[in-house]
Formats: sequence, C-alpha cells, structure tokens
Amino acid sequence: MSLKIGVEDIAKIFNQAWLELHCPPVKLRVGGKSDGGPRGPAAIYAVNGEVYVRPDIVPRGCDPHKYLLWYFRHELAHAHYCPYDLKTAYSLEKAAYSVTGNWDLAYLATHLFADLQVNINYLPRKFGELPYFMKVLRNYYTSILDYLLYEVYLHINPISKPSSKAIENVTKEMLAIILLDKPWHSKVQMLAITLTKLKTIRPSLFFPRRMREHLIRNPLMLREDLLPGSLKSFEEIFGSVSTPSDAREFFRQWIEPRLPPEEKEKVKKMMEGKLSSHKTKVRAESDKKEAAAGKRESEKKQGGRVGDNVRRLEFFGGDFGEEPRLPSSLSKPYEKIPSDIFNEAFWKRYWYKSRAERILMRYLSENPIRRPVWAVVKYPDDWYIEDEIEDLDIDVSLDEGPLIPEVTTLRWVEEPTYHGQSLIIGFVPSAIIILDASLSMLQIHDDAAIAAFIAYLSARRSGGQTSAITFSTKYVSADWSSPEELKEL
Repeated sequence: MSLKIGVEDIAKIFNQAWLELHCPPVKLRVGGKSDGGPRGPAAIYAVNGEVYVRPDIVPRGCDPHKYLLWYFRHELAHAHYCPYDLKTAYSLEKAAYSVTGNWDLAYLATHLFADLQVNINYLPRKFGELPYFMKVLRNYYTSILDYLLYEVYLHINPISKPSSKAIENVTKEMLAIILLDKPWHSKVQMLAITLTKLKTIRPSLFFPRRMREHLIRNPLMLREDLLPGSLKSFEEIFGSVSTPSDAREFFRQWIEPRLPPEEKEKVKKMMEGKLSSHKTKVRAESDKKEAAAGKRESEKKQGGRVGDNVRRLEFFGGDFGEEPRLPSSLSKPYEKIPSDIFNEAFWKRYWYKSRAERILMRYLSENPIRRPVWAVVKYPDDWYIEDEIEDLDIDVSLDEGPLIPEVTTLRWVEEPTYHGQSLIIGFVPSAIIILDASLSMLQIHDDAAIAAFIAYLSARRSGGQTSAITFSTKYVSADWSSPEELKEL
C-alpha cells in the first residue's frame, strides 16, 4: 500500500534535495502515466532535464516528508556522486563484465554497487545519519535489485531474519565489499563475482524475465538524464561500442529504457504505411503490365516467335550470348517486414547513427583543411600604407586597375565570430543512399551501413535532400519527403 502526498509538498521536498546535492536545473513533473509521469512502473524517471515522479511512492506507515526527502537524496546522489555519468557507469559495467562474461549480471552489479555506495558510504557521511528508508525497511520488493538491497540492509538494521542462510552469507559478503577502501572498479568486480556465485545457488532469482523487469522498474539516474538532450549524450558513448553484440546490450540497458514508450510503435506504423503504399503502387503497375502483356501476346501471334525474341532483347538491352541488363522496374518492394527483422533494424539504427556521428566528429576535428576560424571576411576596403602588408589582396587590387598604393589597393574587412565558423564554398549536396542487405553482404553489412549513415548525415547536415533504398531479394525505399525515421531504418 502507498500513501499519496500533495504535489506542492513533493516539489518543495524535491527542491530541498536538489539544492543539497548541487544538481543541474531540472523541471519536476508529478503525476501518473496519463499525466506525463513516469513511463511504466518506475516510481521516478528523468530524461532531457525533466524529472517525473509518481505521487503514490510513499509507503504507508512512513513519515511522508522524511521518506521523500531521503528518496530524492538517494536518486539525485546517483547523478551527483555515483556513478555520476554514463561514461563512468559504462566503465564500471565493463569492469564487471570482464569477470562475469554476462551483461545482465554486469548491469545488475553496477546498479547494486551504485545503490550501496550511495546509501552506505556517501549519504550517511554527508548528512550524519542512515537514510530514512533503511530505518523503515519493508519486506516488499518489486525486482531482484530491491530484494538484494533489502537483504543487505538487514545486516545494518536487523528488524527481521534473512530469507535464507545462503542469502544471508552472500549479502554479508556484499556489505563487506562495499565497506572496503578500494577503487570503484575493484568493488564492482567483486560484487559481480558474488552475484555469479549467488546465481549458482539461486538460479531462479536470475530468470530473464526478472532481469528485464529490473531494467524497467529501476532505471539508474545519471547526470545526462538531468540535462537537455540527454539521449544525444547517451548516443555519444553508444558510438564508442564497436561490436554488434555489445551494442545490442548497451541499447537494451541504457538507450531503450529512455526512449518514449510509443517510439518503436510509431516507427513501426510508419514502416507499415510505407509498405502499404508500395503495395498499392505495385498492384497498379501490375495491372498495367498485364494489359501490356495482352497486347504483346496479340503482337506475337502476328509477328511470330523471332520477332518476340528480338523485342525481348531490345527490352533487356543485350545481344545474344551476353548477360542481360535487368531494369530496376522488375524489382518488387517488400509487402511486410517480419518482427524480428524490424526489431533488429530498430536498435541498429541508433548504433549505426552513433558510430557515424562519432567518425564524422573525429574527421572534422583532425582534418587539416577545414579548421574553424574566429573571423569571417565581409567586404573589401581601401588598403593604406599603415595597414599590415599581409592584409593586402593583390588579386582584388589588380581588378581595380594598375597597382597604386592607397588608390587601387584593397584589403578585406573581417568580422569576428564568437562561436567559430568553418567557411566552405560549394554546392549543397543531395544523396540517394543505396544499401545492399543481401546475404552476400552479411560479413560487412555493419561497416557498409555505417558508411551509408556517414554519407546520409553529411548530406542532411549540409542542407541537402536525402532518400534511401535498402535491397535484398526485394527492396524498401524512403523518398525525399519521407520522415527521417524511415530513412534511417
């Protein structure tokens, strides 16, 4: 059971915790899912500088003010102290993965470490007392993380007996690990090893369904979540992941929980609508071809078989014995995309885009030709003897006539820019991205897709138009006017 508290009271308590932990400016939204509140069962959720809180998160029998204050302190301490940001969190997770070889266990170890580090080491030292929610422990938990935290806290506040002797020993070991004066990476690795041992003892705790629920119910708040454009910050780290298997887990653990819940369904409906329009168009073209075939049949009866063969060769553009050149009009669009293929394309879209953006940024920073400048030339003016000789533009001056100092000599007036500019003269490119997704490309498909994204992003950011075609036995296309989501799939 839970207790509701007024919105103004929640905002006041949140502001107190926010000030105490020196967090970036955020906007607080209180309400259920229908009110724009937390997505799914999460009690608190942050994205793009907005924090969503459910009003019914206070358990019955608790002091609402104390519980909420310590709850907000705990959540905001993740963004203020541990793990702080995604770069640190993912570094800790990779350290845990190096000793377990299991990304689910590595993520759980990272989140467990962050919670214990905040609640046992940081908050008591900062505020001089145990967090209030550790004093009013409830034998009620919604995920494996809550269960393990409850069992660890029983060693500090023994209000009841542990659920079993095995759990008692494992959680006692966890408490000892978190109290060690060791680097974070060493601690999280030790916790990961302990979780591996627990999985051997109690495998039912680590069913895939429970691990998925943990990701949904317990999003780990990071500093990027409290900043505008948080997803963009996550994608910067995502672009550093080089292997598809690691990228899939990164997306599932860090990106997908932060996407709008309707995002995937929205893109799927776009794709279905596009395929439906393709199907209608193909049906109309098929009717035309049938009519044309009937006409050719009548001509065949009149002209004979040899004449028909000649017309076929003319159509395919080849001679006897040569490979025919098949027109693209013979290709057929996909009428339906299987769910597994769509799901794969959905998450890989973010990975390919992140990788491409990372490569582009590296290229722009290292390219010696396109250096940012802090001034832009605006218009020519007279050059005088007292001006710098380097400012004299001889070519422009000669256009005025014979080179006579202070009469025909010209220089360019520069205007300072405060953000830096890279001046490029040329045309705005448009691009049609064509990607082969057939089995013959299986080994290099990821590299080819990233290269396609580089071309696509370069054209789009230069202001050019873009369209995309992906083909195998059939094809999927997105024309110039299609939404970006379709082009990027």
